[in-house]
Amino acid sequence: MVASIADIVRRTIRHARRMSKEGVHDWPTARAALARILLDLETRSPGDPSLERLRQVIERGDRAWSLRDRETK
Repeated sequence: MVASIADIVRRTIRHARRMSKEGVHDWPTARAALARILLDLETRSPGDPSLERLRQVIERGDRAWSLRDRETK
C-alpha cells in the first residue's frame, strides 16, 4: 500500500513536532530535512494541496527560530 501525499505530510509534521518537543534536534537541521522532504513531494505530486501545510510548518519554524535568535543576542 502506498501512502498518500497527505499521509506523508501529516506523519512528517507529527514526527518533527515530537522531536522538537523532546529537544532532539535544532531548527536548522530539522528545516533542512523538511525542505528535502517538501522538494521530493513537490516533485512527485506538484500542486498537491496538502503540501501547503508542510510549507506553513517550515515558515512557522523559521519565524520561531528568528525570534529565539534575536532574544539570545
